[in-house]
Amino acid sequence: MSDKDGKTEKPSPKRLRDARKKGEVPKSQDLSSAISFSVFTLGLVALMSYVFQHGFVLFKTFLSSGLSVTNLEADMAAVGMKALVFFFVLAGPALALAFFTGIIGNMVQVGFLFTAKSLKPSFGKMNPVSNAKNMFGKKAFFGLLKNLLKLGIVFGLTYSVLKESMTPILNLSSLGTERIFFVLAGLAQEIGKRIALFLLVVGVADYAYQRYEHRKNLSMTKQEVKEEFKESEGDPQMKSQRKQRHKEMISGNMKDVESAAVVITNPTHFAVAIRYERGKDDVPTVVVKGADHMAQLIKERAREHDVPIIENKPVARSLYKSVEPGQPVPAAMYQAIAEILALIYRLEESKKHKI
Repeated sequence: MSDKDGKTEKPSPKRLRDARKKGEVPKSQDLSSAISFSVFTLGLVALMSYVFQHGFVLFKTFLSSGLSVTNLEADMAAVGMKALVFFFVLAGPALALAFFTGIIGNMVQVGFLFTAKSLKPSFGKMNPVSNAKNMFGKKAFFGLLKNLLKLGIVFGLTYSVLKESMTPILNLSSLGTERIFFVLAGLAQEIGKRIALFLLVVGVADYAYQRYEHRKNLSMTKQEVKEEFKESEGDPQMKSQRKQRHKEMISGNMKDVESAAVVITNPTHFAVAIRYERGKDDVPTVVVKGADHMAQLIKERAREHDVPIIENKPVARSLYKSVEPGQPVPAAMYQAIAEILALIYRLEESKKHKI
């Protein structure tokens, strides 16, 4: 379908982020249910033990309270309140476990996500025609077949466990009441484990399919990719022009290295070119400075035009951080620059005498 629509490109990270903000994320209800069922199965024996122990005590208390015929209406209200309390005491752990496993099942798939857009009413979802198509369409038909197949396999797994445990079941009458309870609880847990494993496999497969469908629905045409790139990165033509202007700016700065008296380096991180001509310049001036790759370019240009390169880490670092190109050297650094320039002049004089 995507190829027919021209949507041959994978969804970009931006498109996926925008869909997530709208609450459109791949999620499998089968996987959420499987995780909840698996956790519930693992805690089944503990839950049933809790219900058995506390239920016996509560039931005994309930029966011993008695009813008064003369004040039946008031007693019925008290009995109803007690029954409600008993229900929450017995069912509370199971309800809490179901609540937290439901949250975990969703967190595993989509992480933490809260969006108000999914809460907005959609009149399209209220359209009876489109709803009828969804109810009786191919997707609904395949969903029904999938659920019937799952139900058949669940019955098959249950039957296999009961068949394997037929001997212990037939001998239950010889056991005590408490022992019968734990045997039945263990049998229920064994059935639950097999069903949980099956449901987890189905859930993972369904999540993989939902993820595939989600990305397929968000796939993009080549034109959409180009337009998104223009919005996020800018027009490529404008970007090329900016790069060209940047190169021209660097090239112009590099020409100033030729007029420098010395290039002071860090030696690898910083390079600062100083211009000073005796009798012409009042004070030394920084003409070019650069860090890392730019510093290497400055040194290369200096070597090409026989500009002296002096390594002085403190001076290079201080000049790079405190002086911009075109600005004079601070008065506090006159002494350090004068010593460097004096060294350059001595080297030049020694070369003349050797010649």
